[in-house]
Amino acid sequence: MEGVVVTEWKDIPMELLLRIVSLVDDRTVIVASGAIGQNCSQLQSLNLGWCENVGDLGVVSLAYGCPDLRTLDLCGCVCITDDSVIALAYRCLHLRSLGLYYCRNITDRAMYSLVHSRVKNKPPMWQSMKGRCDEEGLRSLNISQCTALTPPAVQALCDSFPALHTCSGRHSLVMSGCLNLTSVHCACAVQAHRTMSYVPHPAH
Repeated sequence: MEGVVVTEWKDIPMELLLRIVSLVDDRTVIVASGAIGQNCSQLQSLNLGWCENVGDLGVVSLAYGCPDLRTLDLCGCVCITDDSVIALAYRCLHLRSLGLYYCRNITDRAMYSLVHSRVKNKPPMWQSMKGRCDEEGLRSLNISQCTALTPPAVQALCDSFPALHTCSGRHSLVMSGCLNLTSVHCACAVQAHRTMSYVPHPAH
C-alpha cells in the first residue's frame, strides 16, 4: 500500500496536527492554527503546556483561528505575555478553563481584560439566573507562580466569575506560590468566614 502524500497543513489529520502543535514553536502554532481553523474551527480543547517556545504570536493566532476553545493549557509557556490572555478574552468567549501556571509575564492587565470581556458579553439581566451564570465564563484558572499579579486585579476577576472558587474543597482558582494573593477570596468563602465570625449575644 502506498503512503499518503501530505502537501499542505490542511491535509494533515486533525489528531496528528494537534500533536504537532503541542510539540513545537511559535511559528508552527501560527501556521497550524490556520489549518485548524479551516478544518476544525470548533476545536474546544488544546494542551500546549510546557511548550516553552510558544509565545504571543502563536497564542493570538490560535485565539483567532479557534474561537470556540473551552479548555486551554498554557502552563509553563514562559514566553507569553498579557497579549495572549487579552486575545483569548476577546476572541474565545466560551473559554471555561485556562492554565497559566509559571507564566510570570502575566500581569494585572490580563486579569482586567478577562473581567472586561465578561462584563461586555454578560447576558441581559432577564437571562441571568444564577444557574445560568454559574455555567458561563471561566470555571477553572491556574495562575500559580504568576507573581506579578496583585490582589485587586485577581479579586475583581474572582468577583466577575462566580464559578471560580478559593474555598476549601472547591479550589478552581489556583494561586499557589503567589503569597501576595492570600487576601483574595471567592464570595462563598467570604460568606463562610462571616458566618463563623458571627457569634449571637445571649439573651438577657
